[in-house]
Amino acid sequence: MRYFATLVVFATLFVSTLAHAAPWTPPPLRGHVVDEAGALTDAQALQLDRKLDRARRETGFAIVVYVLPRLPEGRTIEDVGYEAGNAWGVGSKSGDDGVILLASLGERKLRIETGKGVGGALTDLQSSRINREVIGPLMKQGRTYEAMNRGVDAILQELVANTEGGASEAGRDPRSSRTGQGAQPATTADLLQLGVAGLVLLGVIVLAIVSPTFRSLLFYLLLFGRGGGGGGGGGGGGGGGSGYGGGGGSFGGGGSSDDY
Repeated sequence: MRYFATLVVFATLFVSTLAHAAPWTPPPLRGHVVDEAGALTDAQALQLDRKLDRARRETGFAIVVYVLPRLPEGRTIEDVGYEAGNAWGVGSKSGDDGVILLASLGERKLRIETGKGVGGALTDLQSSRINREVIGPLMKQGRTYEAMNRGVDAILQELVANTEGGASEAGRDPRSSRTGQGAQPATTADLLQLGVAGLVLLGVIVLAIVSPTFRSLLFYLLLFGRGGGGGGGGGGGGGGGSGYGGGGGSFGGGGSSDDY
């Protein structure tokens, strides 16, 4: 009987362990905002996504906002931040400069998960302060969008202020013109292109002055060019999301979790 009882205990522990380790897969990452809880409107999610995409290109730091209705069974918010961060590869592979801002509405928990390369730019103490003083009070009022929006502002402020040059060079998009070091000087090719464009424009102006036939032709080209292109401008106002899918960054469990 004693052996049977021992067997039952071990079986119970084994099943409990399996339940705790049940596989969980984060949702696909298709932008800087993952809202599984439906707490944000489409317009709010898009606005936040564009803001974070612009920040990533200019500062090099990739931030993803992740809002869940509840934590997956058998997972803590620390587990979710760590697993999602590594599955998505938030941040650059060479810099590990990603950050995830998580909010689990059911458990009323917040977490800022920091990539391995973020280091002293955003410490656990600073993350906790942002959770408690910036994000938490707004979440208590049910103002999720404002909480996430102001939260990422506070995160970016710390990252930029505590990083040499104000940007993570490993993750910054080289196409971004705002590098924090001023405008780049014009190259010889740029000056040559400007010169050619100026000569062409000057030639058109001279021909329009001396040639009535060219003037008439130019008038009709402008008239029909405007008329033909008028109908195509309706659907492009809103645009789409960033489509950010990660950059190969990794996470080691750094960050801070807080209740609200």
